[in-house]
Amino acid sequence: MAKKTVHELEPGQSFTSFFAVRKKEVKEYDGKPFLLLELGDRTGRIEAVIWERFPEITKGVAKRDVVKVQGTVITYRERPQISIKKIRRAEPSEYDASDFLPESERDRKAMYRCLLEKARGIRNAHLRTLLLRCFEDEAISEKLLEAPGGKLWHHAYLGGLLEHTLGVTALCERAAELYALADRDLLVAGALLHDIGKIVEYEWSTFFDYSDEGRLQGHIVLGEQIVRRKMETIEGFPEELWKQLSHILLSHQGRREFGSPVVPMMLEAIILYYADELDSKAGAFTRVIKKEGAEGNNWSSWVHLIERFIYLGPDADAHSRERTSE
Repeated sequence: MAKKTVHELEPGQSFTSFFAVRKKEVKEYDGKPFLLLELGDRTGRIEAVIWERFPEITKGVAKRDVVKVQGTVITYRERPQISIKKIRRAEPSEYDASDFLPESERDRKAMYRCLLEKARGIRNAHLRTLLLRCFEDEAISEKLLEAPGGKLWHHAYLGGLLEHTLGVTALCERAAELYALADRDLLVAGALLHDIGKIVEYEWSTFFDYSDEGRLQGHIVLGEQIVRRKMETIEGFPEELWKQLSHILLSHQGRREFGSPVVPMMLEAIILYYADELDSKAGAFTRVIKKEGAEGNNWSSWVHLIERFIYLGPDADAHSRERTSE
């Protein structure tokens, strides 16, 4: 029996395959407990249930484990779900880790070189030194090469953070040409550094999830701390320059309810906020178009995070192939 990915599962199929355990919760239905799991791989996520003897059947299985599952795909509330017959923790020799984490289509090392090139192009010596202290730190660069840009919604794949950072930076570089009062070096430095805290906020082994630090503090605070520590190693770094850069980093989510402790109060800060919004939203729409457009539908399925369908167009399949090959 061939292994199935989440994307390949269809109602009525019986299968044996390998998935990562994203969630594991005991629920109750009609007064009786059952186990609800969320399983996933690089192609998607799916719920799975065990109704009887689940403590015995899932002994030794924990969140983030890769498991071997034998089951049948059913339909529950108009969505596919796995009814599990057998499940056990998989041995490392039984699966390939790349089956569980999606990866950017772009070359990650090339993106990192581009990041360094942009940092070296900053004319302000203090900002340039700060950027290089951050990006040439091996402990930081190793994580930058892998970190996702998001957990589920935008740039949620290995190398996604680099891709998103370069996208935001390109938008800010263009904005600096349009708005003459903007300090280009300060704006571009903010763009390059704005999401650096995500290398600590997220963890990834079999799927993308929040670290303890990520849940407790969030990437904005974590990122400002990373950059502040590097700034403090630079002799004579201007206090006013740090005050402005720190504000840009802390305000880049735009609103307090979105996680920023302050709202943007500088021209460079408001530009970065909208550049970040544009690249993240466009990246998320692109992901949906590529994934669901290949299925030949005019419309995407309901996207819960933005509460809407996305129009793919009558030639969605052809357009998706064109975009993928670009």
